[in-house]
Amino acid sequence: FDSGVRGGDSTLIDGHAVAEEFQQRHPEAFRTLSQIPATFQKDHMDRAHPIKMFYQRPHITTNYLDQVTAVYWSPPFEGPLRVKEEFVEPYYKAYNAFRAMLLSDEMWDKYGCVFRLAPGDLLVFNNRRMLHGRNAFTSEAGTRHLQGCYLDVDTYLNKYRVLADRYDPQAADACLAAPGESRFGTSSHR
Repeated sequence: FDSGVRGGDSTLIDGHAVAEEFQQRHPEAFRTLSQIPATFQKDHMDRAHPIKMFYQRPHITTNYLDQVTAVYWSPPFEGPLRVKEEFVEPYYKAYNAFRAMLLSDEMWDKYGCVFRLAPGDLLVFNNRRMLHGRNAFTSEAGTRHLQGCYLDVDTYLNKYRVLADRYDPQAADACLAAPGESRFGTSSHR
């Protein structure tokens, strides 16, 4: 943003932390959102680089110890729910409870932050852990340019493990510990 742009602050909240609290407070709703698949879609054929993506997955994924490993929350890209009728009501009840918790002042005070990016700033985060957005903005004479770049965590972890194996084999071994011993990558870091 330049000085002609008003608003547009970036927002980040730790989706893992909120999901873990949701699991403690609403275990049945948590189970619903970790089992019933939501539909996500991007259908933009009118772009320079057209895209047609449709997939289903639960909003929350866990490992075999029931620890949160990813949160998929992107209301603008959600499509119609495609599940058996008996799952519709429990899904939306759980969805609305999680949404309310994500938007609550309590969670934002504990796990969120709001800040303004300046020209030249770089923001790096795990897209399966941190939920992100931007507040509304207006521009009368200003310019807003945001460039996104996505890196698959497996590509990053591969590079880390190869370099660690070469220069610090003990660090490389630590990345392979069983869940519960060490949580790395898309797992919670607390």
